[in-house]
Amino acid sequence: MTAAPAVLTRRCNPFGHATDAGPRHLLGGLYGPEYEGGNKWFCENAATLRVRMTCRCGHRGQPMDLCQPHVIEIQKRQSDTCPPCANPPVALGLIEAMRAIETEIVATARQDSGLIPGPRARFLARQMEQHQAQMNELMARGIIHKCPLTLEEIS
Repeated sequence: MTAAPAVLTRRCNPFGHATDAGPRHLLGGLYGPEYEGGNKWFCENAATLRVRMTCRCGHRGQPMDLCQPHVIEIQKRQSDTCPPCANPPVALGLIEAMRAIETEIVATARQDSGLIPGPRARFLARQMEQHQAQMNELMARGIIHKCPLTLEEIS
């Protein structure tokens, strides 16, 4: 009796749950798996292609095994902006600073009467305006830009 050779098929894995603990690189690595949420969804289809997202600026995503319906869906709905192009390191620093200011503004507003902003709240508001102006300048200079992604087949 001869045994038939085993055929290994890969499962479609658009979100990382078919083969590992879930996404490690949410939004191109800007967020870790703790931001994923409670629903752990996976596709039951066999993968037909191995692909990665790329942009014209040279950014490349992680390899993904996908079925044809997910290739179409990702190209249609999830490929309009490259996360590293929209969030370069200089912008990430400003975003982090603005989040810290927002947190402090909320804490300061709780301490103030809420009717008239105190000196600390006015200072924080000026800081926020300066950071927003810096973000606008980065966009005007093209450092922050919207760069579409394409799925590139890999072997």
